Amino acid sequence: MKIGNINFAQPFVSLAPLAGYGDVAFRRICRDYGASLTVTEMVSVKGLVYGNEKTECLLRLAPNETPSCVQLFGSEPEYFGKALALPELDKFDIIDINMGCPVPKVTKCGEGSALMRDEGRASEIVAACVACAKGRPVTVKHRLGISERSINAVSFAEKMQEAGAAAITVHGRTTAQGYSGVADWDKIADVARAVSIPVIGNGDVTDLCGIERAVKAGCSGVALGRGALGKPYVFAGEKKGPLLNVILKHLGYALEYFPEAVAVRTMRKHLCKYLAGVRGTKELRMQINAISDAETLVGALKKGLSEEC
Repeated sequence: MKIGNINFAQPFVSLAPLAGYGDVAFRRICRDYGASLTVTEMVSVKGLVYGNEKTECLLRLAPNETPSCVQLFGSEPEYFGKALALPELDKFDIIDINMGCPVPKVTKCGEGSALMRDEGRASEIVAACVACAKGRPVTVKHRLGISERSINAVSFAEKMQEAGAAAITVHGRTTAQGYSGVADWDKIADVARAVSIPVIGNGDVTDLCGIERAVKAGCSGVALGRGALGKPYVFAGEKKGPLLNVILKHLGYALEYFPEAVAVRTMRKHLCKYLAGVRGTKELRMQINAISDAETLVGALKKGLSEEC
């Protein structure tokens, strides 16, 4: 598996960008368990250019994120070029462009998956990034199309390849579907057959069995998004120890990167995923929502989680 000049061992199983969840602490623990690549939450190119403080926070990297990948979003080629000229992005090995986000507040600005309506503009964005990437590979993540009536994943992927993209990740849903329904891997396979660059399949992958699905579709790898939430150990194929140990390790990382109050607030969100479906944790789940300090949170977790979990 090769993206541009960067080699990856097979099987290639990456953590897809996860807005609101894919912070540096979560990415670090996913790498601990064997994720081939982790990608930042999507970062606005305009936010970078104008020095938005929140945007800069998204650019933190864990020591084990090598090679590293930043995902950028926007709608204007010139801003992608300006962003890539900034020293803040020099530490990243791969530049990924988001053309797959279906969230209305993004698409209404012509960003994310809305770019699939305009293959010409999308190609210009990729070309601008390739020109300014200083030799680093530029990749694209996109969907099948805007709706079932306008599926253009194959022609779109071909245009991205022509513009210089080194790899493509395809989410097997349309913009209209959002995250509902079922990902269409037959259409992902159509893309894999149409282009010569690596295609990474994404959608409804919840465990390493997704590798087999990706191989059957002709993909070079697979990306897990929501399937990794609450179980970063999915990249290792098994939990390898009590759930409490996984959570405490994740919390420790969060405390390294964020102020305590922010780290605990962030972990409460992740804990909803960790504890989903775990028997006997209903009271614990209610309790942690009112906790604001790490010591109390650790105490509650140790008391509420059995070693069998």
